[in-house]
Amino acid sequence: MSDPESAERVSYLRPSALPGAELLSVEQSARGWHVFHERYAVCACRKANAYWRYRGSEYGLRDHDVMLLEPGEIHRNTWVHEPADFKVMLIPLELFVDAAKELGQPVTPHFRLALVDGLKSQLFSAVYRLGEAIENEATLLEQQSRFAVCVQLLLQQAERRPPQCPIGNAHRAVERARIHLREHYAEPVSLAELSSLTGLSRFHLVHAFTRYAGLPPHAYQIHIRIERARALLLSGVPPVEVASIVGFADQSHFTRHFKRIWRVTPSRYMRMVA
Repeated sequence: MSDPESAERVSYLRPSALPGAELLSVEQSARGWHVFHERYAVCACRKANAYWRYRGSEYGLRDHDVMLLEPGEIHRNTWVHEPADFKVMLIPLELFVDAAKELGQPVTPHFRLALVDGLKSQLFSAVYRLGEAIENEATLLEQQSRFAVCVQLLLQQAERRPPQCPIGNAHRAVERARIHLREHYAEPVSLAELSSLTGLSRFHLVHAFTRYAGLPPHAYQIHIRIERARALLLSGVPPVEVASIVGFADQSHFTRHFKRIWRVTPSRYMRMVA
């Protein structure tokens, strides 16, 4: 009989964009996990059919469920019916508390519920997109922006929710951020840098920017880079040089984003327009 754990794939990543945070990615795990948590943990289950115990209660776990776990608590699986796929963001207490304060919540966040009820699909998608950004070594701005979205959605599950971010007077702040991104499109701009420039909190900025610009800050920066890259390709600059000029970490990142936006690779684009 084959070992049920032989197919399991587990990886841990510590993103430099989010000091102290950690991403756990698991595929085909048939084991029963039993973990003590020193950090906040949000676990998004892409595939699950199990039961788990937490704070004296037992819960069922199904596809696309999202678990909320607090520092100082233990959770363990009591039954695993089939292999599971999931991603877990492990967030240090001080990082999460600081984020809550920036959003206007002065107390340490407390999750009364262990499973997300409202906004479940949004939070599941946010965790997976953040995880994929970390795994794909996306830009500093993308990882921090996606983390900001996750934190906002997480705090909507807290017993005491932060006040809603006002966005009615954010036009000028967003425009300053847009100008800065256009002028520094090839540089590793951080969310904290844009926050300081605009006077908006990191979380307010991502929300307002997305509403007014139609894209979050990191996506706006990528589009500017790709447009600058297109002009360079038209002038005959080889794709491998263009990738570095416009600020991509390597040619594979450049090619992936160029093809996602224009549906062809940079090399094929050059051949088509030559």
